[in-house]
Amino acid sequence: MDKLLIFVGMALVTYATRYAMIAVLGRELPPLVRRWLDYMPAAVLAALVAPAALAPQGTVVLGPRALAVAVGAAIAWRTRNVLWTIVGGMGVFWVLSAAGM
Repeated sequence: MDKLLIFVGMALVTYATRYAMIAVLGRELPPLVRRWLDYMPAAVLAALVAPAALAPQGTVVLGPRALAVAVGAAIAWRTRNVLWTIVGGMGVFWVLSAAGM
């Protein structure tokens, strides 16, 4: 029963926060918010990948992962495309891993 209450509570909080933003801003988002949301995919990807790739044990480790992250960041900066960023970074990582680095 406790798990069900937690699940329902989490669903209500999630729904309330999403509805609140829609209710406050209306149907049309201001240009500043829209511009800010354009950066969200890159920010989320960086927040998920960088700590795991650069400091897997809590300290910075330079190696194939760090080089793949650097190449991925360069691809992201140049193309601004999340798919090509992932493909390029993973490609470099797989090539370096296959080469024994």
